[in-house]
Amino acid sequence: MAARENQGYLIAVIILVLLTLILALVAFLGINKAFQYADERDVKENQLALQKNLTQAYDTKNQVLMACIGEMGVSVAEVPTLIQTLDRLVDPSFDDSQKNLIRDVIKSVNDVYAQYENDMKQFIAAPDAEQTVESTWRSLTRNLAAVLNKKYFDENVLRDDLNRIKKEADAEIAARDKNVASARDAEEKAKTELQTEKERFSKKELALNTAMKNIQADNDATIEELKNARDDFKREKNQYESDINTVKTQNVALKAKVDRYEDEVFDLPDAKIVRSSPEIQLVHINIGSADGLRVNRTFSVYDQTETNFVEGQHKATIEVTEITGPHQAVAKVTSVDSLNPILQGDNVLTATWDPGYHVPIALVGFFDLDHDGRSDRKRLVTMIEKNGGKVVAQNDEDGNVIGNIDSSTRYVVLGNEPDVGPNSNTQILGAIKTLLDEAKANSVQEIDLRKLLNWMGVHGQAKIERLDSRIGDEFRRRDPINFLKSRDR
Repeated sequence: MAARENQGYLIAVIILVLLTLILALVAFLGINKAFQYADERDVKENQLALQKNLTQAYDTKNQVLMACIGEMGVSVAEVPTLIQTLDRLVDPSFDDSQKNLIRDVIKSVNDVYAQYENDMKQFIAAPDAEQTVESTWRSLTRNLAAVLNKKYFDENVLRDDLNRIKKEADAEIAARDKNVASARDAEEKAKTELQTEKERFSKKELALNTAMKNIQADNDATIEELKNARDDFKREKNQYESDINTVKTQNVALKAKVDRYEDEVFDLPDAKIVRSSPEIQLVHINIGSADGLRVNRTFSVYDQTETNFVEGQHKATIEVTEITGPHQAVAKVTSVDSLNPILQGDNVLTATWDPGYHVPIALVGFFDLDHDGRSDRKRLVTMIEKNGGKVVAQNDEDGNVIGNIDSSTRYVVLGNEPDVGPNSNTQILGAIKTLLDEAKANSVQEIDLRKLLNWMGVHGQAKIERLDSRIGDEFRRRDPINFLKSRDR
């Protein structure tokens, strides 16, 4: 009985153990299946999230495509925002292959938008077409169609113009063909007449050839003359340019000379009125031959109380008519203020003369005062020095140049022309040319011998000009000296 109970317990234990083992196996299998289902769920959820993000990415790509096409969804302005939202679809929980799927979609969207922007850069505005709000592929297509239509219209217009021009050209060609036919008839008639004329002029052919040779010779001569004329023109041009430079230099020298001569503000008087005879319009002054004074010298008279002698404020002018002593001279009154008469002791001044000053003079040429054929140059020099002048430059009888002419030289006195011939002294001619060139370069006034002698009171008391006169038309030199006329040629 006890053995059966133990056997029963054993069996029960064995059954319990088997049931436990079965239960444990079932539990293990259940848990393992549960984990397997959990893993499958996670995979499915991950795939679901991937498909959801891919769907959203493809939906965004679709919206971008429709926006680029135009008038089918969102505007082009929203595309950059849509593209930015794509980056959030790359979930960090995705593996690399899943991420690459979404990135491929993003890349395709960017490629589409980049292609859109590149296409829009080639946008061509249709003439007179209304500009759309946004540029899209659809608007680009419409615009291109408008451009093509405009081009087609322009082409039709050009084709119509071409047809019109062609018709006009055909009409003009027909008219010209008619003219050509007429011209051919005239040509045939002319050929007949030409044949007749050839027969008539055949005898003149030799004469024409001879004439042509003569014309050719004349033509060659004309060409040679033109070449010579061109060379002459160049020489004249160079001479004109040289003359212009010379005139500029002369103007500078002349300005310096005029500035020096026209300065009439003085510190001290040149002389005094020692006696006045208003009834006969004569005055006596206290300067004479020892002071270098000569007749015809003009002075201004200032009041004896005046200390500032300014040009234009004098009360009278006088002109020397006679030298009566080393320090005495008589002058006539040439102008006077009746309300302010000349009185004894009044001051006498001039802008171009100072006591003891000698007018610089140059002598050029041959000087014969008594017409005996011999040179009187030395005698003339003495006469000039006695009359308050000074010879600063001259040529002697051998052709030597003595001294030189500069801007301070007042006058150049022109003598007679030396003998010109086979036995003439070329050195004298060269010396004369040298002095005249210096005078021209320094703008020195030229006068003839007769005028100089009149100034010095020789050969009567004809009206004369002062050595210090302003340059004017009265200083034209006389004409007999041919070599002086032709020196500038």
